[in-house]
Amino acid sequence: MKTFFASLITLAPLAAQTLVAAEAKTSNAPFLKPAEAVAKMELPADFKISIFAAEPDIGEPIAFTFDDRGRIWVVENYNYVNRRSHTEDHVTRVQILEDTNGDGVFDTKKLFTDKLTFTSGIAVGFGGIFVGSPPNLSFIADADGDDKADGPPQILLNGWGINDRHETLNSFLWGPDGWLYGCHGVFTESLVGHPGAPAAERQFIDGGIWRYHPTRKKFEVFARGLSNPWGFDFNDVGQGFATCCVIPHLFHIVQGGVYDKQSKPHLNPYIYDDIKTIRDHTHRSAHGGARFYLADAFPAKYRDQLFMCNIHQHQVLTDIMTPKGSSFIGSHGEDFVTTNDLAWVGFSVQIGPEGGVYILDWHDTDICGNAINFPNSGRIYRILPKSTKAIAPFDIATLSDAELVAMQDHANDWYVRQARLQLQMRSSSGKLQKEPTRTALEAMLAKATPSTKRLRALWALRVIDGLSEARLLELLNHSDEYLRAFSIQFLAEEGTPSTAALDRFAQ
Repeated sequence: MKTFFASLITLAPLAAQTLVAAEAKTSNAPFLKPAEAVAKMELPADFKISIFAAEPDIGEPIAFTFDDRGRIWVVENYNYVNRRSHTEDHVTRVQILEDTNGDGVFDTKKLFTDKLTFTSGIAVGFGGIFVGSPPNLSFIADADGDDKADGPPQILLNGWGINDRHETLNSFLWGPDGWLYGCHGVFTESLVGHPGAPAAERQFIDGGIWRYHPTRKKFEVFARGLSNPWGFDFNDVGQGFATCCVIPHLFHIVQGGVYDKQSKPHLNPYIYDDIKTIRDHTHRSAHGGARFYLADAFPAKYRDQLFMCNIHQHQVLTDIMTPKGSSFIGSHGEDFVTTNDLAWVGFSVQIGPEGGVYILDWHDTDICGNAINFPNSGRIYRILPKSTKAIAPFDIATLSDAELVAMQDHANDWYVRQARLQLQMRSSSGKLQKEPTRTALEAMLAKATPSTKRLRALWALRVIDGLSEARLLELLNHSDEYLRAFSIQFLAEEGTPSTAALDRFAQ
């Protein structure tokens, strides 16, 4: 990651930091302009890559996500100096990029804020954005929807460490259960809690997956261990998977799990053993980004495959998950994109509303972030089949409750997730017609046959608080093991389960 070069970025203040000497390199790759870089890339013959955005329109991109209109929100971290230092200037910014004609290249952009400091993660929702800027996880409101920050960040949690700038909170993702999930690296130590909370009320994390509930204001360490995960996603039956560096690259993440951990002892010294990788193959060490392809634009064989970046191989790879016992085996799918560019540093992946795969490229000849050789560069690429047609503009927030329920049956999971988030936000603000919505979702749950469709109904019911304990106890009798598993999770999520629930668990 890189430092800020003021003469190239006019929106940032002129009092920028001094450029770090280019003292470390992992290659002597030449600087390729975006079009030159694309020309060197190899991918399947029926696919195309477009440059969605690149320097000078964006620089230092460290995180990106979509909103309910299909726009990309990108974090540009101009505070990064190297892995051990950053500046405290308020120069990190968030821009909103929109492709209005569907050609795969943004054509409008808006500056949401340029007053942040070292932001490493972003999620859109609940009338604003959630951002990780250690030591804080904060919310920046945009209540009037004018695409401008209403004011300074509101701190939700603090105590996030930044010992290693590569290994703080990152990779934000809305889970199917309505929690905000993220990753955390092993060489940064954090003691996380609400502002003002004493140490006894905080939770320690030095590697793993965490989550935060936006309405209950609750923070949890979901799983511990790993190395420097910078990619996390859920498959179509709600199972979590993380990609890692140095240690084996792929793990099936379950709540409460303690995983293989790089270089450091586990927090609990009494565990019998830790959970190992599910991979059956090896790549070069550093992986970043993780998104299951659950859309409908690619050929059917790609559905359910995990797309990720390999930083050292400068490739986009896929893995295929095959159920085995209570977990999975992760087998290599294909080398989907070979960039032939040693300065390509892809480490974040998103799936778009049209079914495209989007890749964020930090872009530098020092892929480990120890020096800055290509200041202010950075790209976002879109990959799609050549035959894909553009989609019409849309705004999911304008749909009725019934239309949001119907969208739980969409072939592209991007719409399913966005619609579920809308239902959750309406429920939490009292704007949802709850009983008709609950009835419609229960009907979907009863009629659906694949696990995926049943679970979509269950998750939507959960985020609108539409599942009573009695209903969850009933679902423990269901033939679908994934439905039973989530019912157990939801029964136990609010603290100590009731006597009735414990009795059922014992059976």
